[in-house]
Amino acid sequence: MKSTLSLFFFLVLTLLVRCHNFNDVFVGGQVYFIDADCYSRMTRVRMVVEHPFTIIRHQDFENYPQGVTSHATAPFDYLIAALAVLLEPFTADYLDLAGAIVSPLLAGMMLVFLWMWSERLQLPYRGMLLLLFAVSPILVHGTILGRPDHQSLEMLCMAVAFGAEWCFAQKPSRGWGVASGAAWGLALWTSLYEPLVLLGAVLILYLIFDRRKLWARERRDGGIVFAGIIVLALLIQGWPVSVPDVTFLRYFPKWEQTVGELASVSPFSSLLYRWVGLTLIASPVLLFMRCRETKRVIPMLLLLLLVWGLTLWEIRWGYFFALIFAMSLPFQFVVFRKPWIAWTVFAIGFWTILQEWDARLFPGDERKAQLFEQKLDAALLRDAADHLKSAETLPVLAPWWFSPALAYWSRQPAVGGSSHESLQGIVDSARFYLATDPDAALKILRAHGVKRVIAYDPQRIFQTSTVLIDQPASESSMAAILYESPHSAPDFLKFVYSHPRRSAFKIFTVED
Repeated sequence: MKSTLSLFFFLVLTLLVRCHNFNDVFVGGQVYFIDADCYSRMTRVRMVVEHPFTIIRHQDFENYPQGVTSHATAPFDYLIAALAVLLEPFTADYLDLAGAIVSPLLAGMMLVFLWMWSERLQLPYRGMLLLLFAVSPILVHGTILGRPDHQSLEMLCMAVAFGAEWCFAQKPSRGWGVASGAAWGLALWTSLYEPLVLLGAVLILYLIFDRRKLWARERRDGGIVFAGIIVLALLIQGWPVSVPDVTFLRYFPKWEQTVGELASVSPFSSLLYRWVGLTLIASPVLLFMRCRETKRVIPMLLLLLLVWGLTLWEIRWGYFFALIFAMSLPFQFVVFRKPWIAWTVFAIGFWTILQEWDARLFPGDERKAQLFEQKLDAALLRDAADHLKSAETLPVLAPWWFSPALAYWSRQPAVGGSSHESLQGIVDSARFYLATDPDAALKILRAHGVKRVIAYDPQRIFQTSTVLIDQPASESSMAAILYESPHSAPDFLKFVYSHPRRSAFKIFTVED
């Protein structure tokens, strides 16, 4: 009974924390997703719902007209689509609602697995693991309300994979072998980036410390499951590998400077401590002390150090760093023989996480103003998208970070996109907005078959465009003229709409 109550408590806490942004997602009876990539994903899901059994290998709603061969894959598309079908009898907005809640639901499944895993192993201090998973800011962000991103499914797969590998390393069993094979297979189908690196690391650790477990008879069925999923993924998805073109090689290093999750983190930054607590400082020492008692913990220490290093390189690895760190807590704190000492140390370390939540839940005036402006921009962008709807295909050029949402709401293809596969469209969009020669701007529009152009605050466009193409901003640029003097636009652009009260976005038609 006590154990069941603890599960219920942590599950409710997990879901409540991930829904703390409810008022930012559900606004005026409509759903707003929190990242540009989410709208691209939801466009794919809508295509799947409207055309069942479709496998989307090429997306023409971004980087128009070339489109992109996206790194997004079918498992997460169909997971959201299946949830949408279940919700259809209860709400007209079943598609948006499914996208909004899918990641918190996956977080709940992760919590249940971690609870069962820690209970099965009778791990000491498993409450620390569950509590950190429930409230770690980076883990919450990865599975938050309104963020239908494949990383939430990746995290679930990785939690199962790491848990299964730990149990298998202690005592090989057919069940954990199958769980491992299924988790790694689905993770690789979902993404060939982080799971592939982590699987390689796990295989190397097995080869170094216990290669017999790698070829154990109990792993045979799991290997068959793993191979079956990979073959199925290849048959269905194809996983085409494209060679980077000249545009990618030239502009990707500059573009990634504008993308938060690709940023690096200093080892002296307080960010990681705000994610997992000050316990991080003592973790290497605690795990080293544990390694002196049992060599079995050495792979966990090495894996944690690896993911810590990867997180310093690219912040997007933080989800997996925090997950592995949380799963390692029971093995760290077993060093303390007296529970009250262990919990005191943990509570002191937890202070930085509470500070982070205090800043998020009670932001200062400057942050409040930013959040209000973001919500207002989203509402006005949706209003603009409503005025782009048409039975005709009317490709639109807009700032790249707004393009996925415009494509989703208006059902019109966009020149830009939010992924690196859309770099050609992103670069050409930046060139258009920075262009001071109308003929050069018109050439870009014609090359992409653009019929509608969106004007936005030029200062914000300059912040990203000047970094991307190394061209200075000018008061005579297209971005400035279209926004500040729409009726003075070149003859080939006709100003047709802006919101009557707040003109954050202006719509122009491209005249033939």
